[in-house]
Amino acid sequence: INHAMMEEAPIDIKRRRIAAADGSPRCIRCLTDLPSGILAHAASFLAEPSKALFAVALDGNSAVSTNERSSAIVGNQWSILDFGGIEKELAVKLNDDDIEKVLLCIDAVNRVKRLKLTNCVNITGVGLEPLRGSLIIEQIDLSLVGEHQRPNISPEPQISWSHVLPILDSIIEREGCSLMHLQFPSVWCEEPSAESEFHAFILRYNQMRRNLEEISCLECNQNRPGGIHDVESNPDYGTHLHTCYGCMKHYCYSCVTNGVRKLGGCHTCKRDYCADCTKMHPCRSCYGDNCNDCYEHICHICSDKFCTECVEEGNDCDNIVM
Repeated sequence: INHAMMEEAPIDIKRRRIAAADGSPRCIRCLTDLPSGILAHAASFLAEPSKALFAVALDGNSAVSTNERSSAIVGNQWSILDFGGIEKELAVKLNDDDIEKVLLCIDAVNRVKRLKLTNCVNITGVGLEPLRGSLIIEQIDLSLVGEHQRPNISPEPQISWSHVLPILDSIIEREGCSLMHLQFPSVWCEEPSAESEFHAFILRYNQMRRNLEEISCLECNQNRPGGIHDVESNPDYGTHLHTCYGCMKHYCYSCVTNGVRKLGGCHTCKRDYCADCTKMHPCRSCYGDNCNDCYEHICHICSDKFCTECVEEGNDCDNIVM
């Protein structure tokens, strides 16, 4: 064996090189040395939120401005940003700084129409600042849980209306506001008070909706009140009226098509869905409607479905499948 071949090659020729734009070789010491096109191709295999997190991780200046590399990685198709697209183990670790950097990186104020902070239980809400004054956003889900999941979170999440409401106010006070659906953390709605800042915001939001347009049922064409339940004694306080969470179309709760209610509220996930977006089925014990996808307990003999709350209270069938 040639002794020279056994000698360790100099470090500068051990590194892989690629051709730079001018044709000269370029050393690749880390990911940030790779061309934007290669990084964008690698990111194309990631879930949408992961693309933004990848860009932020590569570019420490993402929170200040979007450069060529991060733009190539994240692209410009961001009508929906749902953190449910990443592993829950990662989402629960994200803090306000992470959320703010992601929103800035993708230019969320001008691109995102639907924001879902699924599993982001570690935020206070200050990281939503980049959404201030958005004219394009239509739906913000602050419940911190995914679709067809109970909104009860333990321990109680840190998200605070003192941080979030000023940002929401900056959105609803602008002429041309597009916001038509809000899903709040359940803890905000548990002890309604007409003296709270949260209640005052609901009233401002409802006034905005009334000033903006009248909504009508797509089934019967009757005008219906829009906005959010604002009567403190109503068990649905803080949830939207006559609006499907999935498609955001408006229907009456009383309209029926082919024996099925056109719009119903789920007792488990506390969301309203139209019959086109999800199917509902009454709990065999409490008879409350629940999304079929929200049921976790089914009797393996009679096939009756029981909501989680009834099972926890012991109001179920002896043959229940846990």
